[in-house]
Amino acid sequence: MTTATKAAPEAAATRWGAILAVGFSQLVVAGAMSSIAVALPLIRTEFGVSEAATAWVLLAYALPVGAVAIAAGRLADRADLRAVAVFSMAALTVASVAAALAPSFGLLLAARAVGGLLGGLLFGMTGRIVVTSSSPEHRGRAMSAIALMMTVGGMGMVGAGGFVVAAFDWQGLFWVFAVMGAAAVAAVAVAVPSNGTGLPRPDRALLVDTVTSGGAIASFLLAFEYVDTAPWIALGAFAISVVLAAAWVRQPSSAATVGLLRSPQLGGALLSLTLLSGVTGLLNFSLPYLLTDVQGARPELVSTVMLAFIGGVAAMTPVAGWLADRFGPGRVSLVGAVLVVAAIVPLILVGEDSGLVGLGSRIGLLGLAYGVFNSPMNTYLLASAPPEQSGTAGAFMATTRTIGSSLGPVLAALAWGLGATAVDGYRLSAWVVAAMLVAGAALQATTKPWRTPRAA
Repeated sequence: MTTATKAAPEAAATRWGAILAVGFSQLVVAGAMSSIAVALPLIRTEFGVSEAATAWVLLAYALPVGAVAIAAGRLADRADLRAVAVFSMAALTVASVAAALAPSFGLLLAARAVGGLLGGLLFGMTGRIVVTSSSPEHRGRAMSAIALMMTVGGMGMVGAGGFVVAAFDWQGLFWVFAVMGAAAVAAVAVAVPSNGTGLPRPDRALLVDTVTSGGAIASFLLAFEYVDTAPWIALGAFAISVVLAAAWVRQPSSAATVGLLRSPQLGGALLSLTLLSGVTGLLNFSLPYLLTDVQGARPELVSTVMLAFIGGVAAMTPVAGWLADRFGPGRVSLVGAVLVVAAIVPLILVGEDSGLVGLGSRIGLLGLAYGVFNSPMNTYLLASAPPEQSGTAGAFMATTRTIGSSLGPVLAALAWGLGATAVDGYRLSAWVVAAMLVAGAALQATTKPWRTPRAA
């Protein structure tokens, strides 16, 4: 392996093959996180473990994916993108095979952790690949293509996961991901641009960066998992996160990244994305509990109603990409943020007499609004960073979205517990989520996104 010091320039022409290859690869990485949930009951029976233990089948993968993002983004700014993308997806493929063949629960968790750590490299590199594979006038549509593949494909994979498990047991799901991972390896090997330097050699700065920034993010996310059930564990994890984050900031190699975060435009946009990603508090906690505890809906009916959000996002994402290229990603993302705030108002007002059709239409409306915001916001963030730091900006984009998606359900759950009845709990949690969204839209406005983005 060689040390990579040369970063690829911005693309003069759009390589749509590379964009689609990265979108498919991101679908594989994300799908390996979410769709495994349907196999947890069978894994519990197979290895004789508790329900709480099976949650680590998800956590052992999700935490490394979040932890490696920042280091991967910084690596992408100086690495051979094709070489690292091929390595990342090949590692995920091997880890999927190892998980399918795991003879014990511990080895299954180890395989999942390796898959998340190495497969997650691609998440942190996506921003850089988009910049080097798409021209500026096509960047909004490039981001929307990736978002659309992940949205529609992820929806289909979650739905198909149950059929795969029913036909081939839980191991069958990992074999499916191994096949998809192999296809992703071939796709990125052919389509992603290369600067000819090969895989970078890990050095001390990269290892320290991974341990400090990755450990801080993983500990921070882990704190969310225990804040309700084991507050002392959550507090300890948060303290570890603060210590590791402080150590990361003090590293000389982090100076350029810290400087990027201090940019009012980029920093404000990242905070805005974090808060607006908290809409998951409504989608992943409040609404499912309202449908189950108040409406008395069966689980399969709850899933069907909640798919209205995914459908709305999928319908609007291609339109939002075109609008971002036509009118500027900052303007469109701000309009989307305002629409998200407006769309949550009807959902605050629902109660016991709200029918499933009415709820589904309101959830779909929220999905349409979020589709206007999502990919233009990603494009705006990339445009706000210098081209040579687009990988770092993309990594922070993925990290802040993950943090916001974790924070939303936690705050919604805490607010729900303060309600005297289920309906009161729902409304309190919906108001908390709405406050996050209003704050996120206000922060987005402070970055003056109607102006042409100026690199930090």
